[in-house]
Amino acid sequence: MNNQPQPVCYEEDEIDLRELFRTIAKYKKFIIAFTVIITLLAVAYAFLKKPIYEIKADIQVGYVNNNNKSSDKTYLIDPYALKIFIVNNYDNSDNPKKSLPKVSANLVKRTKDILNLTIDDSSNKSAVNYLNTILESIKQQETIKLQAYMQNVESQIKILQEQKEKIEKQLPTLYSELKKVKEPFIYQALLTNIKKMNDDLLNIRLKINQLKGEISPLNITRTRVIGHIKQHDYPVKPKKKLIIVVAFITGLILSIFLVFFIEFVKSMKEEDAEQAKE
Repeated sequence: MNNQPQPVCYEEDEIDLRELFRTIAKYKKFIIAFTVIITLLAVAYAFLKKPIYEIKADIQVGYVNNNNKSSDKTYLIDPYALKIFIVNNYDNSDNPKKSLPKVSANLVKRTKDILNLTIDDSSNKSAVNYLNTILESIKQQETIKLQAYMQNVESQIKILQEQKEKIEKQLPTLYSELKKVKEPFIYQALLTNIKKMNDDLLNIRLKINQLKGEISPLNITRTRVIGHIKQHDYPVKPKKKLIIVVAFITGLILSIFLVFFIEFVKSMKEEDAEQAKE
């Protein structure tokens, strides 16, 4: 018995390019008509859809500059909290009734307190107005924070003023006693006490001046736009050219697919008819 494996015969399907082109030529009117219809629908969609304009702006988060050092800031609103406040209150992208304006806010890389705002709206003017509305709302929130901050600082200044006045009232008495004292030990004790009180008085005055500087308008920066507001002369959406080109290509490919599918169905019916005759 011959146990050697028998050669296996494979029947390969060959693609007849000439037949494919003949099929395409046969249905060329259908392909052209179908592609034109799909493209015209895309054109109508692109030109009838409401245009969306986009503006971008960098905003500096408001802060109090403590000790006149740029690295020592007290933010009126924490930058990350401000980002959440803007998106939660002013982004309408998830609103089923009103999709615009759409707002996104992100911290600029390598910065701690600069937010980049992107606003999509029906026009540049309305987007800029919406940006001003956001800034006005932020300033109202900052005013509340700023008032509480200033009240706290002013209360500290008041306490220090009272301590200062108390020391200033005690010093003349000590100076008067110093003139009368003859014993060296008591004299030295009074002198040491006077020096300490003068040092305390100096520190209090410096602290008062520092606190007054912290609430000075020169050291308070409110949230504001830095640089220019970036605008586009043309809408960013819909992208008309891209939509039309994609629709044209899609329509062409889909029409050719339909043509071959129709031919496939016809061939299947013809085979069934021939088998039925046999």
